[in-house]
Amino acid sequence: MEPPADDRSVSRRTVLGAVAGLSAGAAATTGASARSASQAPELAVLTRNVYLGVDLFRLFEARSLADVRRIAGNLLGEVDPGLVRARADAIAAEIEATGADAVALQEAAVLRVQRPSDFGTDSPEPAETVIVDLLAAIQSALSERGLEYEVAASTVTTDVELPAETDDGTADVRLTDRDAVLVRSDLDATATASGTFEAAFSVPALIPGLGGLAVQRGFCAADVTVAGETVTVVSTHLSSVRQDLRTGQAEELLDWLPTDRPVIVGGDFNSGPGTEPAAYERLTAELTDAYAARHPDRDGFTCCQAAGLRNAQSRLDSRVDGLLVRGDVSVTAASRVGHRASDRIAYQTEGETVRVWPSDHAGVVGTFALSASASVGTATATRTATRADNSRATTAPPDATGTTGPGLGVLAALAGVAGGVAGRLWRA
Repeated sequence: MEPPADDRSVSRRTVLGAVAGLSAGAAATTGASARSASQAPELAVLTRNVYLGVDLFRLFEARSLADVRRIAGNLLGEVDPGLVRARADAIAAEIEATGADAVALQEAAVLRVQRPSDFGTDSPEPAETVIVDLLAAIQSALSERGLEYEVAASTVTTDVELPAETDDGTADVRLTDRDAVLVRSDLDATATASGTFEAAFSVPALIPGLGGLAVQRGFCAADVTVAGETVTVVSTHLSSVRQDLRTGQAEELLDWLPTDRPVIVGGDFNSGPGTEPAAYERLTAELTDAYAARHPDRDGFTCCQAAGLRNAQSRLDSRVDGLLVRGDVSVTAASRVGHRASDRIAYQTEGETVRVWPSDHAGVVGTFALSASASVGTATATRTATRADNSRATTAPPDATGTTGPGLGVLAALAGVAGGVAGRLWRA
């Protein structure tokens, strides 16, 4: 059985036609005096964790450098660039169908390799030969559909390189995690910020030959202008490892967000209603959850499919992805994408046709009516009052963990291997 629809169609034009008569007061409104949706300029935003597509958590089995080499080599052999391109095209199809003006991407990873390995030498060079670039693949798929989107903002969070043993000899495998904001090329967009959070998961060097690592998460932002109205669109990905890190990162994000214009934050928060809610509750103390505003009685699960993406029945059982808004913004529609069995794509591999999900996460798309007629200056006072009861990094015990699903918590897994902390991390 197909999951229930959210707002009936994910097409922005169809949705807006259905709600054109609604005033901003009838929609979920975060501004003080927004105009009706039919009068305000409109912005459609999609958030999507795009996922590399392999289960690197098998690296948890490593107890030595030799184990790391063997497992990393096996996993490298499982990466199918053709499948990644097919999944990227499915995500491009979602962007086309929703008419998204801006797209917040998480786990827009780059996988690189170097042969032979120079790991452990006196002057190792970073791996540079690209095997998979998810961001470039999505942009290429959009271009093939006649759609041009520019990278308005991006940030590199964690950049990890490990040695591998493959059938073709030694190699170094480098995995670079990125967040990005794509914006339609015909819109005015300016990068305003990017960076990593101070709250990061660090592990010491416990496996001989591998140094200590810090698994960082971050955000990037761009100001997007539509019909004279400017809104800051943000992409972020919070920690999959510990609750206190997520909450600290949420606090850092709130500290940065501008208060003089509307903001729309798209992200994989690894936190949500009913799913380790501390970071989510901290964020929604100041921001409005667009999906919850439109569908307060629906689960709207977004995470997580099986690591291999071949499960026939959806395994989504938590809502950790979303669009959070503040300012003079009316939420006129909100829907999920990539959550139905019919959203899976057919792919030929080794003479067999398989059906896979576009990602292990579902995406969330929202349509927003923008208006500069109301002040958003009250956010500062709200934040001050809220922070008094929410001190950073002390809102949860340091061993509290989340339980979401497989993703570029992959990078947390790599750090866990390097630090010898197998079994202590959850999949993001």
